Amino acid sequence: MLETVKIEISQSFNEFNKEEWNRLVPSDSLFQEYEFLNGLEETGCIAKSDWFPVLVSARQNGTLVGVLPSYLRKDSYGEYIFDFQWANAFHRAGIPYYPKLTVAVPFTPVTGSRILFDPSLSENDRENLCSRMLLTLKQFGSDENVSSVHILFCKEVEQKLGEQVGFAPRLSHQYHWFNKGFSNFDEFLGTLVKERRKSIRSERKKIIETGLKIETLTGDQITEEHANLFYEFYKDTHSKKWGQPYLNRKFFQHMVESFRHRLLLVLTSKPNGDAVGGSWNLYRDGFLFGRYWGALEYIPNLHFECCYYRLIDFAIEHKMERVEAGAQGEHKFLRGYETVPMFSSHHIYNDQGRSAIEAYLEKEIELEKENIAAYNAHSPIKSLRET
Repeated sequence: MLETVKIEISQSFNEFNKEEWNRLVPSDSLFQEYEFLNGLEETGCIAKSDWFPVLVSARQNGTLVGVLPSYLRKDSYGEYIFDFQWANAFHRAGIPYYPKLTVAVPFTPVTGSRILFDPSLSENDRENLCSRMLLTLKQFGSDENVSSVHILFCKEVEQKLGEQVGFAPRLSHQYHWFNKGFSNFDEFLGTLVKERRKSIRSERKKIIETGLKIETLTGDQITEEHANLFYEFYKDTHSKKWGQPYLNRKFFQHMVESFRHRLLLVLTSKPNGDAVGGSWNLYRDGFLFGRYWGALEYIPNLHFECCYYRLIDFAIEHKMERVEAGAQGEHKFLRGYETVPMFSSHHIYNDQGRSAIEAYLEKEIELEKENIAAYNAHSPIKSLRET
């Protein structure tokens, strides 16, 4: 079958249509959906931040059967698997580190499929096509004289396939919440140690006592007004962190117009109706992803309520499998989120640089495994402490 497949490289999502692209996207990888990725391009967010699409696609008789979205990068901002030390080492050695190629969802540290396939393909055909597409990307990188190719927040199976064509594995971690068939929030709390149950109940009670109105909005409940409001929340968060916001108002408007069916907003307002803050989240089937948070004034515990507890409530009510709340943040761990491994893969073209980085990664992987085990051994989740 694969002998008839033609592999090409495109430089814009506009060279594809939504239907053919989305047919390849699995449920747990919604940030790879066309509306999200094309929205980043159409609203100018990726161009402003130096993410230039390099889209490896595979077609059989004109039908799209595989796609590998990657980006040519001039820096490493917005990736969240950090390689700044590698770039500095290259610079000290007089070797250019940029440009490089990155396979990731821009500004979005969530795990998911990084290579998308026609769901009807056999496992063997997927593996063969994956190898061909990765080798095509590696050859493109060589032709363009990039320093490296990075596949970030990929699935473990993709990491293993990458190793077969010369990519070195890397390990990091995040904190995810898993639904163990809970019927309500109190049942989830029952799986935690006593002091954490008490602390979480106290945090939620204090929010109730403020008299604030907290709404969970989906679908047609979400309007263009919410797009503008949540952009202000998002912008305010970045200003407090002395950071440059990657996204613009047009992107939030685009999401409400084109991706409303994937949005879940948690909006907090005062009794007089004035908006205070909230969280911007996305979901599909059994998977819920927390993304952006902001508040126009500080209210103790509001972040935890909007970004964690309300998402857990929603996941339990809708019998969802998992909640991911983004990168970093040990405060997630303290609130019943498990420590889980994150996988990435890296190919360095320079021989000396590759040897040094691969040696570093081997040691880092062992340290990360120890870190993950140590975190879970002290988890507030009683069952993890017992294993």
